Amino acid sequence: MNVPPAPAVFLVFGDLHGRILPAFRFASYWSARTGCDLAGLLQVGDMGYYTDVSNCDKATLRHAKDDPLELGALDVVTRTPVADRVLEEDPYCTFDLWFTAGNHEELDALERFARAAGSDRTDFVVDAYCRVRGINDGRVHAFAGGPRVAAVWGIDGGGPNARQNLPPRGYVAEKAVDRLALEPFDVLLMHDAPRDAKRIGYGSELLRDLVELAQPRFAFFGHYSGDGSRIERDYGRTEVYHLAGFELRTRDGHPESGSVGVLHWDGDESTFALLDDADLKPFTRHNWKWV
Repeated sequence: MNVPPAPAVFLVFGDLHGRILPAFRFASYWSARTGCDLAGLLQVGDMGYYTDVSNCDKATLRHAKDDPLELGALDVVTRTPVADRVLEEDPYCTFDLWFTAGNHEELDALERFARAAGSDRTDFVVDAYCRVRGINDGRVHAFAGGPRVAAVWGIDGGGPNARQNLPPRGYVAEKAVDRLALEPFDVLLMHDAPRDAKRIGYGSELLRDLVELAQPRFAFFGHYSGDGSRIERDYGRTEVYHLAGFELRTRDGHPESGSVGVLHWDGDESTFALLDDADLKPFTRHNWKWV
């Protein structure tokens, strides 16, 4: 008797702003607690990827004065004892993380890594452990037995409320959206929202058009404050979700409501749900290294 394969399970994270190792630790904690093996982690940008403090933007440096977790990417760009414990010594931490790029990243470094990987690669490694992987802008990474995951980098650069002080790679590129309009994919990782999804007058028309045209099964974005939730607008077959930042800045230091969700990929029967607060609260900025 043929037994159908079990769904591939992924955790999806909101903005990390440096909290890369806490995200891995939360995922291994959740996997051990639930007995569910993870195929990988997905992340919606503003991972806070910087290779040197001198390359950080002003907002990152301002937050880092009060919270060293903001500079957590420095713990994985070279080998460190804390990353060794999380990524090599934790028996439940057997998965990698794939991300799109936001606006709080060292975008030039990400672009160099993407080019070095070659035009035939859909993803590229950015850490010393080969566990943190960017998906190329406007490309689709196909997981074995899992979804085809597309990425669009950056935020809106054309609307009336668009930020005007970013380098060119910090904005959604029309050529990346055009490329994805011609290629099938199941999941879209974007940093900014489709136009008017989270706030009226904010977000990207290009991303809205892409979702409405391509009709992926799921689309995820971050970038905005507030709890994560499903966007209750008509996007056809696509379920669109905003994920809150996974920043551990709540009163007790646990993950923010709606900052992590679980994707069970099973073709047409696939589901996504944000984790309940009860699943988040035992994990805090105070115990993340040991929980």
